[in-house]
Amino acid sequence: MRVRTIKLLALLGSAVALGIVAGVLIDVATFLVARYGPQADSWSYRGNGALAVPFGLGPAVLAGAWVALVTRNRGFARWKELGLAAGLVGTALLIGSVIPLVAFGAAGGMATSTGLIFAILGWMVLAPLLAAFIRPRVLLRPKQETGGHIVAGIMFTVVSVVAFYASGLVLAPGS
Repeated sequence: MRVRTIKLLALLGSAVALGIVAGVLIDVATFLVARYGPQADSWSYRGNGALAVPFGLGPAVLAGAWVALVTRNRGFARWKELGLAAGLVGTALLIGSVIPLVAFGAAGGMATSTGLIFAILGWMVLAPLLAAFIRPRVLLRPKQETGGHIVAGIMFTVVSVVAFYASGLVLAPGS
């Protein structure tokens, strides 16, 4: 096998493995929030409120993975750090969506929380686009094969969703 094929298989294998880990961890977080999640007088993340985890943390994880793939494809030396940073921005938006509920209760905080959830979805799309246009300070290597990175991004997305669903059958959030 050629070195290029081996590198592509390693990239795709990493995408599958990390997709499985991401899907399972998001399911575990959803279970924990559904069971023990935050709540106050007029609002709760328990039960159906735990859907904020997959609908908030899921897009944050996808943003981080896609940014990592885009910057790796472009040859960035710090592609892992940029992917992690993008994921943390999405996670901060999710955590930020809880703060208005805690501070203002359900009546005052629901609109702000909903707006921040939509901001997370926007970040999921915007972050990889920004990564495609920012200039690198240091290039690790020349631009990689784009097709393999696109396939890896698709595989990560599909595998993480399937892993979330499959682990939900074992550790259902409502159980």
